[in-house]
Amino acid sequence: MKQTKVLLNFFKFPIPIRIIFYRSIISHLTGNANFLVPSVSLDLATAAVDALAQCSVAAKDGAHITLANRNDAEKVADAIFRNLASYVEFIALGDDTIIISSGFSPTKQPAPHHKSILRVVHSSHSGGLKFSTVKGPRSHACMWRFRKVSTNGIENPWIAVATTTQTTYEVTGLEVGVAYEVSVADVTPEGISDYCQPVTIIVI
Repeated sequence: MKQTKVLLNFFKFPIPIRIIFYRSIISHLTGNANFLVPSVSLDLATAAVDALAQCSVAAKDGAHITLANRNDAEKVADAIFRNLASYVEFIALGDDTIIISSGFSPTKQPAPHHKSILRVVHSSHSGGLKFSTVKGPRSHACMWRFRKVSTNGIENPWIAVATTTQTTYEVTGLEVGVAYEVSVADVTPEGISDYCQPVTIIVI
């Protein structure tokens, strides 16, 4: 079985979203008992993100020099957070919970002969998620819930968002750069089923 690693898809995020994501990583790592000695100083990481933010604003004028400065700042910030991702992966040793506590997302290895009953993807709007599921044969409705991923040992409460007869649902207004857990349960003639295994996703 392959060991869970840190998902590196954040390099594909648009720069404004990446800046938010990088600030979230810094926040999650700050004071985190799992990562007492980061491979890169968080002050240095903060300075790199601040520089990227400033250069991105300046580059809106479209001038060659400001675009070049933004590209340089982007490379510096990306290199720092690739380094931090490798550090988190080394410390976590495949533990999803430890990876999530860092603000990064773990890769998920598909379980053989098993199809998840819940799928969560980003919606077309920033801060939105789309949920979809496959109802059981006796299910009349779906109960959707989500919560922010717990950090530093603080358990966040689940928030019930809706009960629908459809197998899809969209939620908006979530905090960008924050990891959320989503879960769903079936409403059957016998009552409410157990909620499924949560799916974790970082809102962009």
